[in-house]
Amino acid sequence: MLASSWGATPGGGFGSIAQVRALFANDAALTAGWFHYLAFDLFVGTWIAREGLAAGVLPILLVLCLLLTFLFGPAGLLLFLALRLVAARGARS
Repeated sequence: MLASSWGATPGGGFGSIAQVRALFANDAALTAGWFHYLAFDLFVGTWIAREGLAAGVLPILLVLCLLLTFLFGPAGLLLFLALRLVAARGARS
């Protein structure tokens, strides 16, 4: 979808926020971007849930990570990685 709409939007691209705005003015590009974000949320969220339970992260903290991942993608992943590190250090003690 993104490749087919690349030339359809003059000034569209990923070099600046204005280019991204122009690119996503095209419905096909917007749909491709939306699918990309959904796939990231689902893939990373599933990985967080599985890894978190295996690492002994408290389920309530996993819920917080999953909500943050859904709303702000990489921020939720970073929070999970930090919590997993803390849980691993606690298990070694």
